[in-house]
Amino acid sequence: MAESDALRQSEVRRVVREEVFRAVWSILSTIFWTIVAAFTILVGLQVVQIAFYTSGLTALALAAVGVLVTGASIYLLYDLHWTKT
Repeated sequence: MAESDALRQSEVRRVVREEVFRAVWSILSTIFWTIVAAFTILVGLQVVQIAFYTSGLTALALAAVGVLVTGASIYLLYDLHWTKT
């Protein structure tokens, strides 16, 4: 308790300012990566759709890339929003 009793108001304000900055930065980062992940899910689904209109090995490669991109984006969303830190 002696340590906390010696804190001055300026020190408390500095610590609060730093933590608010970190919290805002974390929220903005989460919003940014959520938008990126949602966009790449759409890109991955579009690549899978393009694969249906091609034939041969190209269709297989496009489908694989589309599934990989979509899966990675869904995992990013899961990791951002549904895992405990």
